[in-house]
Amino acid sequence: VTYHHNWFDRTFERSPRVRFGETVHVFNNYYSNINNNTESYAIASVENAGLLVEANVFENVRQACWSASGYADSGPGRLVARNNSLTNSGPCQTNGTVAAIPYAYTAQSVDTVKSSVTATAGAGRL
Repeated sequence: VTYHHNWFDRTFERSPRVRFGETVHVFNNYYSNINNNTESYAIASVENAGLLVEANVFENVRQACWSASGYADSGPGRLVARNNSLTNSGPCQTNGTVAAIPYAYTAQSVDTVKSSVTATAGAGRL
């Protein structure tokens, strides 16, 4: 499963929350204003799921990623983070390793993700 070039704004959690999957690739997304309360987060890897979180922009996000500590009643997952930008945001908690991505891709530079995503995300903008 791959999530890329999405804009998650004012969501509470689960953008995504993955249980048992391997490898889920989350790259070149823009996360903004995910800070509803003390339990708000953008991404969670639980129950031994493997996530690669790469070149995403987090702005005003309470907790960018959960993994090593698990979340709620779910045990820990595995998460590798590469080249993410965190502005006024909590950390992206990492843990363990993940399997290689089974396809060729080129991640967009994190410096251009916000402008690219906000210009093209949403109904009627493709």
